[in-house]
Amino acid sequence: MLKLLPILLVFCAAVAHGQNPVLSIQQAVDSALLNNPDLNQAKALLSQKENEWRTLTGIEAPEISYFEEGMNSRAAKPFEERRWTISQSVDFPLTTIYRLKAVKQEAKALSFRIKALENEIKSQVKSRYIEVLYALHLQALGKQQSKLAEELYKAAYARFETGMGNGMELLNAELQVSEAQNVVSESNRLLHQARYSLFYLIGLEIAEISYDIHFSDTLNSRVVDISQIQALAVLQEQPSYLAALYDYQASENKLKEAKSNILPDIRFNLYKQNYGDGFNFNGFEVGLSIPIWLPFEQKGKIRMAEARQTEVEWQQKAIELDMKQQIEHAWHSYESSKQIIDRYNETMSGKSQKLQQLSLKAYQLGEIDLLNLLNAQQTYLLNQKRYLLSLRDYYLQLAQLEKFLDQELVY
Repeated sequence: MLKLLPILLVFCAAVAHGQNPVLSIQQAVDSALLNNPDLNQAKALLSQKENEWRTLTGIEAPEISYFEEGMNSRAAKPFEERRWTISQSVDFPLTTIYRLKAVKQEAKALSFRIKALENEIKSQVKSRYIEVLYALHLQALGKQQSKLAEELYKAAYARFETGMGNGMELLNAELQVSEAQNVVSESNRLLHQARYSLFYLIGLEIAEISYDIHFSDTLNSRVVDISQIQALAVLQEQPSYLAALYDYQASENKLKEAKSNILPDIRFNLYKQNYGDGFNFNGFEVGLSIPIWLPFEQKGKIRMAEARQTEVEWQQKAIELDMKQQIEHAWHSYESSKQIIDRYNETMSGKSQKLQQLSLKAYQLGEIDLLNLLNAQQTYLLNQKRYLLSLRDYYLQLAQLEKFLDQELVY
């Protein structure tokens, strides 16, 4: 709840001034980064991994023991020796070095995965936000289609009343009104679906969701050219690829650790000895573990480490292929959408609107039939829908490219 406080304060301030709260795209991104369960879990895992080395130093807890030898209560000397012992076992230093290096590289890999996940969350939130704006514009277009259908019905009814039209034209006009109402209902459904999908992603509770929440319809974007993508979308700089790279380095050190286990662990014993006149003598002992079970235990660990290394190599390959495909697809979709948008703005918008207006007047005057008017209206509405769809795809692909270019393209 505290994580949502900044957004809630903005909403409360808007309500206090009699305004509808506006959820900006940046506020949506910030909220998602604060409340995403997967991201917060990954950060908690990173904290665990960063402190894991403290448990893997290979230095076991020291053991303190007391020892008496040659005990005889009937003899003048009731014991031969008393001894306090401190024992300490440690792994072979080279084994510990490889183990700690592997843990450090695993933590580094996890930090890059968190960066990749943050990029993915930003892209998803912006995509959902874009879907909401698309649904809002589609809803407005549906209302416009409904208005055109009503104007068409009025014109057809006027012609029918004056004897210029017939019952078939009037029936067709009624069907156009019903179809326009269906479009409005469908656009309302898409809007509700898009809104709740966005609210879920940014972590809003059901009680905090309100129909009063509005959205900022002033998205800006940066134009991206192919040379920029080629220069910036360097595979070796992608967080997912770097995470796999550090995983591979960690697997190398784990393999070295497994192989170094054939070296003996070391045990130190320090004695404080009493032969009857006080603890005046000292003793020292060093022991080495002999890996006589190498063919069973250590060989299995080595084989597992080698298999893990092979697994990570293929993960790197899969990440490389997947990112290349995503970048290529996003770029070409972005380029195609941009061409359609430019073409619409330059020529199609004004001409299709003018054609629709002239056709309605011509139909009212009896210069054209209903079929020609419907064709002009459908051309106008189809161009509008294609433009909205292209605009949606344009922003969606920019949001997708953000993951790889590491810069704000939609804001």
